[in-house]
Amino acid sequence: MSGFEFFSFPPGPELAPFVETIWGVRGAAHFSTEAVLPNGAVELMVNFGPVQAVVGHGDQELHATYRRSWLSGLHDRRLVHSAENGADHIAVRFRPGGAHAFLDLRMDEVSNQVLELDLLIGSEAAALRDRLGALPSDRARAAELETWLLGRRRVHSSFSTVRRATEMLRDGGAHRAPVAEVCERLGLSNKHLVEQFRRVVGLPPKVVGRIERFQGVISACRGRAEVDWLDLAHRFGYADQSHLIREFRRLGSVTPSHFLAHRTPDESHVVVG
Repeated sequence: MSGFEFFSFPPGPELAPFVETIWGVRGAAHFSTEAVLPNGAVELMVNFGPVQAVVGHGDQELHATYRRSWLSGLHDRRLVHSAENGADHIAVRFRPGGAHAFLDLRMDEVSNQVLELDLLIGSEAAALRDRLGALPSDRARAAELETWLLGRRRVHSSFSTVRRATEMLRDGGAHRAPVAEVCERLGLSNKHLVEQFRRVVGLPPKVVGRIERFQGVISACRGRAEVDWLDLAHRFGYADQSHLIREFRRLGSVTPSHFLAHRTPDESHVVVG
């Protein structure tokens, strides 16, 4: 992946509760296709380079192209895209529930989808892309994206509840709270929490918890050439190593060993071809 130039900028304090990072990439890869594994994030992408193509979702083959700007909703299976033509784009990676503060829609309406941004926000998408394209540097583009986001921010009252629930589902390794315990600690019914997650995050809390645990395992593999999968299974609360392997297959369509051998340097992508 040495042909890629990657950059990222942390958001300012006003956006930090909603945005994980503003990042971008340009250049060409040594592979033709890669799979983005479920990462619990909604991403907004603005493209300045070649047309991008999604060629698979989970184990299903697709052929969808994206030219200008798009929104990738929350995914519970891998997204496979072509890397043959290279890339040149800047993106906002939202924290769970964060995108809802800037988009006037239910997030479950975009889950497991990649949609052209103009379908969601109209001509504002083209105006944003034009402004960003006229700027002289990646840092200036990131600053303009922050300004644009702050102008759109409308925080729903349930965001703080969803954020607390997500932290409970994420934290603690094997001791992370199950959904029933989260509901009890927040004083909510399961039905009410599920509805809040569908509207604000995009997927039910049980699925979000699975993705967060899966990402915990991936993070624990960072920088390691060899992994004790049984130890990781116990550390992150899987019943056994077979349970961990099944989750890799269900969420990423890969085995743990295949992931380790074919991951890209950002750790959450896997080379497919």
